[in-house]
Amino acid sequence: MKITAYGTIAAAALIASAPSAQAAGAHSGVEFGFMPSTMTVTLLNKGGKYVALDLKRIPQGGTCRMDEGAIIARVGPGAPGMTRVRFAAPQLASGGCPFMTEFDLPDEDYAAAHEAFLKKEDEATKKVDELKKQLGDKWKEVTGGKLPSVHQNQ
Repeated sequence: MKITAYGTIAAAALIASAPSAQAAGAHSGVEFGFMPSTMTVTLLNKGGKYVALDLKRIPQGGTCRMDEGAIIARVGPGAPGMTRVRFAAPQLASGGCPFMTEFDLPDEDYAAAHEAFLKKEDEATKKVDELKKQLGDKWKEVTGGKLPSVHQNQ
């Protein structure tokens, strides 16, 4: 049980301190969010996308389902009043959108999605910091003492 707990803590710490996670900070321009609700979106990828799970192709302009809580990444501005986003996680259920689907999301919905992500990121950072305090020297033993705080460089 201790090994599992230490492994979980180490994995969380690695994810929290990975260069890609740090690159997702405010300085890089990369922003993530969680879909605010389940909705049907229009696929904007040139040529469409292949859905490996469903073994079908969705053409550009076709529609697919984005589930609430799905991880999205801001790509840039979309149509007026919209933000262009990309589905940033693999599809785990049949009937959903394929990985890396690009679509436009209303600016208000994107703002809510990004705010939800920031809130979860802050909660995770606090949990990791709390675990560091609780474990003391064990934290250094498990992680090798080489893992910086998530927000160290910000």
